[in-house]
Order: sequence, then C-alpha cells, then structure tokens
Amino acid sequence: MKNTVLALLSVIVLLGLLNLLSNFGIFGSSVGGSYEYQTLSSQKMDSLGFRAIAEEEGLEIAEDGEINFPKEMVNKIAKFNMLSRTIMEVEKDGGWEFVAVTADNFYIFRRAR
Repeated sequence: MKNTVLALLSVIVLLGLLNLLSNFGIFGSSVGGSYEYQTLSSQKMDSLGFRAIAEEEGLEIAEDGEINFPKEMVNKIAKFNMLSRTIMEVEKDGGWEFVAVTADNFYIFRRAR
C-alpha cells in the first residue's frame, strides 16, 4: 500500500513539474503558429472592391482614394458580385486565404508563414 501511494505521488509530482516547465516554455513548447492572419473591415473590403472595378473600367482614382463613377455605370456596378470579387482580389495579393466573417463584419484571411 505504501509503495503504491509513493508511486502515485511521484507520478503526480513529475507530471506537475513537466506541466510547469511546459508553461514556462522550457520543455515541450511549440514554435508559434504556422499561419499569419489579417483582418479587414467591411469599409476596407468595399474600398478594395470599388477600386478593382474602377481599375477594370479605366476610371481615374484620386490621391485620397476617391472614385467618381459616372451615372451610367451605376446599374453595371450594382450587378457586380462585389464580395466574391473583393475576396479574390485579397487572395491573389500575397497568397491570402479567406477564413471567415465575424459578427461585427470583419473579414479574416490567413496565409502560411
């Protein structure tokens, strides 16, 4: 009985010590995540989408980022699928991969490090 208690006590102490060393990063620690994450607000996503359309149509983009679309293009712009187009623009810029959208409309992208 005494040997069993000592064996269990020594196992508990050993596991506690290993857990403590692991928490300090001395033993069994992993090297960071393998992904880099980027979040974009819905306003930034809209800006990227409209900028992509303006570049495709050859419209002038002001230095402050303002784009003046002609009235005749309003119906054409409304027919574009802006979200999927903007996601593809972000994905091809640096190997980003779309992950999710948060409840407060932030778009999360990741790429391998």
